Amino acid sequence: MNRVVIKLTGKLFSPENVKVLMEIAEIVIEYKKKGLKMAVVVGGGETARRYISMASEAGVSLGWQDILGIGASRLNAMLFSSLLGDYAYYPIPTRIEEFIHAWNLNKIAVGGGLQPGQSNNAVAASLAELLNAELLINATTVDGVYDRDPRTDPNARLLKELTVKELKNVLSQSYTPGKYELLDPIAISIIERAKLSVVFINAFKPYMLKSVLSGERVYGSWVSP
Repeated sequence: MNRVVIKLTGKLFSPENVKVLMEIAEIVIEYKKKGLKMAVVVGGGETARRYISMASEAGVSLGWQDILGIGASRLNAMLFSSLLGDYAYYPIPTRIEEFIHAWNLNKIAVGGGLQPGQSNNAVAASLAELLNAELLINATTVDGVYDRDPRTDPNARLLKELTVKELKNVLSQSYTPGKYELLDPIAISIIERAKLSVVFINAFKPYMLKSVLSGERVYGSWVSP
């Protein structure tokens, strides 16, 4: 494996998770030194949700709520880039072409949202398609994809391997700003058309990311094209 795109949940970006973020950055740098090409997309997290909530209460349109979320995700991208030091590409990409430019310079581009109506998961999927990535790593808040919501059902079963068709049957997602969970319909459609290989892991357990970057298939849910 030589080319990967990593999507990090925005829920990582809060004061209590600084050590986790630092550990993830160290892992990314470690595998960058080993020759792995990477790009990273991050979510807006609590900062995005806070601004979107205020905008919603004030009657601001969904389009403007999306723009606020994009701004928050780019702020998170700046933070993660700062942890990567000279390995990171600057400035933070605001267009897909800037991600590609950073890739060609052999730098790690860390970005957030790009345009209203498009989730950060869709950005990551588009990027993986354009960069011909061998794997899209979706680091989220759970250990993988479950047959039911593990937060509400203690009997939920982790699905270790599944197809895109099976993934679509499991997930029921919303386009509402700030509420994209594992994947939204646009991201799934891109993954399906591009025949991308995807793995879902828990971002709060960095050893899972390290294992995946090592080429192991021990953790997470693996989605085949």
